[in-house]
Amino acid sequence: GDPRRWAAEPGIPGVVHVLDPYHGIERGWESAQESLAMLEEVIQLEGAHTIAAFILETVTGSNGILVPPDGYLQGVRDLCTRHGILMIADEVITAFGRTGAASGSRLWGVQPDLICTAKAITNGYYPFGAVMIHDRLTEAFETSKSGMASIGHGYTYSGHPVGAAAALATLAEMKRQDVTANAAARGAELLGGLKALQAKHALVGDARGIGLMCAIELVSDRSTKAAPAKEVVALVQDVAYQKGAMLRTSGPNIIISPPLILTAGDVQTILGALDAGLVAAS
Repeated sequence: GDPRRWAAEPGIPGVVHVLDPYHGIERGWESAQESLAMLEEVIQLEGAHTIAAFILETVTGSNGILVPPDGYLQGVRDLCTRHGILMIADEVITAFGRTGAASGSRLWGVQPDLICTAKAITNGYYPFGAVMIHDRLTEAFETSKSGMASIGHGYTYSGHPVGAAAALATLAEMKRQDVTANAAARGAELLGGLKALQAKHALVGDARGIGLMCAIELVSDRSTKAAPAKEVVALVQDVAYQKGAMLRTSGPNIIISPPLILTAGDVQTILGALDAGLVAAS
């Protein structure tokens, strides 16, 4: 369960949640086929005709960098197409280079019907978000004579010229520096280093990631895979900070999402700081 969601309940009526393919370190991962079969059962239970859209992060971010198994996103796209359900990709974290590709959708060769973006689109220097909509949807909006296809939302700052200018400037600079390729290369080095730390420290139960979004999941005991005390996770974070790396924690997960202009030397700084934190907490 997710206490962050529970604290905000009740949510929007008519929303049905499904689980990620990852069920925690004790139960591990379902295959794409198993997870897609469960999703299709939910669709059948609810009735495809009652489902407007399926929304997912291409890589689940704050829950611990959950990289979907091969075939999962493609399978979601296929299910949505077959059942007449729109696929909406939340790419607020994963778009514009973070995954080592233009977006998570592009990385896995999937074309959603809508993509929600923000954050990296202006490098965080200016508040700005965007929704990318497939031509077939915009055509439906623009050609409808019934009045039922209008989007009845008004946003005071839609199309804000400063936000749009910041986004265009950021995207041009990202292309000039080819930060997407750098994220892929440095991300491979970072994940390799995290795998080495997993082999070195019994405290690390798993290391995972894609591009420059990585995480390690800590355990108190490798045989039981039980989560460590909060104080242990905090100690790793605090010591790593003293050694030059600011890390994010989420439950037993330590999340590492460094800038896309990261250098190979920066990668070693992060790994060294994390190593020191793990030594202190072991």
